[in-house]
Amino acid sequence: MSDPYGNNPYGQNPGGQTPGGQPNPYGTPAGGGYGAPGGGGGYGPPAGGGYTGGSDPLPPKTDGLSIAALVVSFLCCFAPVGVILGFVGLSRTKGGKRKGRGIAIAAIVIGILMSLATGAGIAALAIFADKVVTPANAEVGQCVNIKEEDGSIFLYKKECTEEHDAEIVGVAEVTNDNLEAVETGMTTYCAEAIDQEDLAKLGASLADVEAVIEDPNDVSVGDTLVCYVHPDDKLDKPLL
Repeated sequence: MSDPYGNNPYGQNPGGQTPGGQPNPYGTPAGGGYGAPGGGGGYGPPAGGGYTGGSDPLPPKTDGLSIAALVVSFLCCFAPVGVILGFVGLSRTKGGKRKGRGIAIAAIVIGILMSLATGAGIAALAIFADKVVTPANAEVGQCVNIKEEDGSIFLYKKECTEEHDAEIVGVAEVTNDNLEAVETGMTTYCAEAIDQEDLAKLGASLADVEAVIEDPNDVSVGDTLVCYVHPDDKLDKPLL
């Protein structure tokens, strides 16, 4: 359409050129709108559509063997096994291949401590057991200390050259032949259980003879009668 006023107030021709024939620097791109570089206007996503990206790798799992090592390390008898499994767990969790390295280290430390404690306990029990005199290991000439607890009498080995409470002077097994005599009077039967030569050595000490057996209220064949001299004063040397 022609300009009704006969001129262009902005000095441009309809063709998008200036009067001098130069391209219009403010001309609208072909096709109009906000065209994207390379054509195909608008703000479109990359070819193929959507936002693409790689998926994250799965996190490493906690090593089950390390967990088992920690559990086993708390068991006194199996603590050494826990230590071994802990070292295996360290190898399996090396380099972040699996989680649980801290658990494996804890299993090793706890397992070592439990092993040491168990060993010390066994050693202490062995020493204690060696000091306890039972009917099975009682021998004539053993010097002992005596302790009573809840009506039971316990004998503990003691050196005869040190102060001690008593000395074992006779040991006899209960048989069918002596069962009735032992049931009637254990201390009285000690005169039969003590060797004749030892009786002569003991002399007046026989008045201090006492006796113990597994169960004085239920004497049975196979039980062991232990006779010992237990004076009021401490002994500091052997009687036999």
